[in-house]
Amino acid sequence: MKKNKLNLILPLATTFILMVLLVVYTSRLFYRISVTNIYEVGSDKISGISAELDNYLDTAKSVLWVTADTVDYMIQGGYSNEKILGYITAETENQKSQFDENYTGIYGCIRGEYLDGLGWEPPGGYEPTQRDWYITAKEAGGGLAIVSPYVDAQTGSVVISICKQLADGQNVLSVDLITNHIQDIIGSTDINGKGYGFLLDRNGLVIAHHGADINGTEFCSSSGGAELFGKLTETGNGHFEHEIDGKMCTVFVNELMDQWYTVIVVGNDELFRDVYSQLTINIATNAIVFMLMALFYYIAYRRERKSSLETEALKISEQQKAYEAEILRLEKTAADLRNRAKSQFLAQMSHEIRTPINAVLGMNEMILRETSDSSILGYSENIQTAGRTLLSIINSILDFSKIEDGKMEIIPVQYDTASVVNNLVNSVSERASSKGLRFTVMIDPELPCMLVGDEIRLTQVIMNLLTNAVKYTERGAVVFEMKCGERTDSEITVCVSVKDTGIGIREEDMEKLFESFTRLDETRNRNIEGTGLGMAIVTGLLELMGSKLEVRSVYRKGSVFSFEIKQGIADAKPVGDILGKRSDPPERKPEVQHRFPGARVLVTDDNELNRMVAMNLLKLFGIKPELVSSGGETIEKMQKERYDIVFLDHMMPELDGIETLSILKEQSLIPAGTKMIALTANAVIGARESYLKAGFDDYLTKPIELEALEEKLTLYLKSNEEPAAPADAGEPEIMEFEPVGDSEVMEFEPDADTDGPAAEEMTEEMLGRLENAGFSVRSGLSYCAGDAAFYRSMLTGYAQSADDRIAELRSALADNDTKKYQVVVHALKSASKTVGADDVSELARKLETAAGSGDTGYIEQHSAGLEKLFTDRAAFIKKVLE
Repeated sequence: MKKNKLNLILPLATTFILMVLLVVYTSRLFYRISVTNIYEVGSDKISGISAELDNYLDTAKSVLWVTADTVDYMIQGGYSNEKILGYITAETENQKSQFDENYTGIYGCIRGEYLDGLGWEPPGGYEPTQRDWYITAKEAGGGLAIVSPYVDAQTGSVVISICKQLADGQNVLSVDLITNHIQDIIGSTDINGKGYGFLLDRNGLVIAHHGADINGTEFCSSSGGAELFGKLTETGNGHFEHEIDGKMCTVFVNELMDQWYTVIVVGNDELFRDVYSQLTINIATNAIVFMLMALFYYIAYRRERKSSLETEALKISEQQKAYEAEILRLEKTAADLRNRAKSQFLAQMSHEIRTPINAVLGMNEMILRETSDSSILGYSENIQTAGRTLLSIINSILDFSKIEDGKMEIIPVQYDTASVVNNLVNSVSERASSKGLRFTVMIDPELPCMLVGDEIRLTQVIMNLLTNAVKYTERGAVVFEMKCGERTDSEITVCVSVKDTGIGIREEDMEKLFESFTRLDETRNRNIEGTGLGMAIVTGLLELMGSKLEVRSVYRKGSVFSFEIKQGIADAKPVGDILGKRSDPPERKPEVQHRFPGARVLVTDDNELNRMVAMNLLKLFGIKPELVSSGGETIEKMQKERYDIVFLDHMMPELDGIETLSILKEQSLIPAGTKMIALTANAVIGARESYLKAGFDDYLTKPIELEALEEKLTLYLKSNEEPAAPADAGEPEIMEFEPVGDSEVMEFEPDADTDGPAAEEMTEEMLGRLENAGFSVRSGLSYCAGDAAFYRSMLTGYAQSADDRIAELRSALADNDTKKYQVVVHALKSASKTVGADDVSELARKLETAAGSGDTGYIEQHSAGLEKLFTDRAAFIKKVLE
């Protein structure tokens, strides 16, 4: 009996102690984490409010900056004050129509005269040069400045003045901003519905407050205000606790523009109410659990007294089951670890193998193009076939490893249905034909012409099914079918099936079909290439896309693989006769009208593709340019040589184009007659004026268009001009010359006399596939002077540069170097536009803008998307050009 009581009391006491320790530990951990999260939410909120206020003020700053630049121009041009007043008045009216009522107009002091865009006449004795806005602008030099807020005597509103001194150092422009919108922002400021916010300037003036009636008052004059203001200025950015009106509060503060303080105050009882409630629930729950456990122990104790033998036997049985379960768990864990180690090893080896395989295929490609020996060609073709097969196996292993590790992402994009189907048909029909198989394609003409989904992964799934069908079918046919399923206005279920008359699958092998590194019927299939990963990849990708593969098969008769997948509808127009769609043939090469032999031209661009474009376009005009890749090299060249024209890229690492031009001017390295032309991808309004202001003679946008280049050459090389070659005189001779100094030199052979890569033409089928995949082929050809062979060379260079460019992007991100990141995406934007990858160019443009404005949040959110899109485009180009 005593033993039984001990068996009851000891476990209960132990459990109670453990649960007390558990409650204490978990409560402290929960409290610490919850409080930390609350502080992070508060910090994020105060930062967000500050950013919103900063963005709002940026609008007024931008308006004033643009107006100030224009007035500077008018003053330099000798415009009268009357005309300047007319412009300021017009801008004020324009400002009213574009922005909210809080912008009250533009005014300033021009040539000692007060000009007001609202037509306000100052009273007698009004001296603008003694006003705060004038004095503050003078103190700030040429930068924008914000005047300390003041309370308008007539309206009672708090007013902010933003001012800027003009270029002559005497004239000043200013714009007033009523804080009504700022009051709206501050008035709605809280943290999850708790607390209130206010905005102070560095002198303690209340700019905006949750209680609007105290706006414009001195914060330090309120009870306890001076002490709180001291803590705010001491903290700057962060949070602290302070007693306000008799209760302890948490105060979040963020310094704005080194002038204002954004503040949120939340009472601790409100801020931590949910935390305390959760802690109470946690303690109560554990107490209930303990009482239930005590009850169960007591019931067990009562039963033990009646049947101790049964209880003992039950314990032994339970221990046995627990032991067996643990053994099974350990065995499963060991198996999972072995499988993971195997997958990681294969993925690592696959990455390592890709480099030498690509080198082998690249060198083999040179053999194929340069040898005329039939035996060597035969050997080389066998190497190419085996190498591509090995590369395909390696890619399958990498995809499988990504799926297993959860690193495969599904990225929905808009895609052209006809393009996807035609690419699949083009890729599979030749394989089927080579085996003597019928390849039947049945596409529902009611399918929408534009869908939304992960085009790359969907294509990969269908391609795996089709290639498997062809691979395991020796005679008969392969049927590929896509049809409409359930449909709404915004979504459709696409039903896909692949049917073959191949070897089929035994019923007992069905379960093995989706196992990785497993091949069915090894005896019959030993001569068929593959890793046994195809079906595992298909099922993994379909699962990620919310679908499932269905299989029906009869051994020795054939199989049907099918799945249904939901896709968004981007354009509901029926696709119609999908297999009849083809792209238009490329346009003929444009002809130049002038040639400038003997002209001395230097081209500076850090991007190899851009230099190649410039070289090939200039050769059409009989010009042999020298090419360099940096501002430093440009300075070195111009110390030694004289040039008629220097094309100088703006956005470059280290020294950009404007900085390089400044150094050249300081060192007097620009001879009379040498024209400095800026190369830029920023073709925005006002760009030409800004480059002329920086000291350039002209500017040319990238990608370079043949007509625009000819216009500049004709304008600045008139004295060297000679008539263009007749239209039937053939292509202009393409130069070969030796390097001079450290400048980069590219060699090009005549298209008709070479077998090298530069002379390979693009077939209409290749151009059609690119067009269907979303490339702007016509645009790309126009940037390459209509030369399809050169366009192919540009595409090849663009695709091969993907790894290096992505490495540069990641390096800039890792170093938090937004300037370097801006330069890299700027170059990618231009290169993508040149080859017609407009979607990559547009996303790169947005990221370049974000980098220029320091928007690291946007960069972190979209940089991976740019890498993915760029990688996919580069991979597609390589596939088309194979």
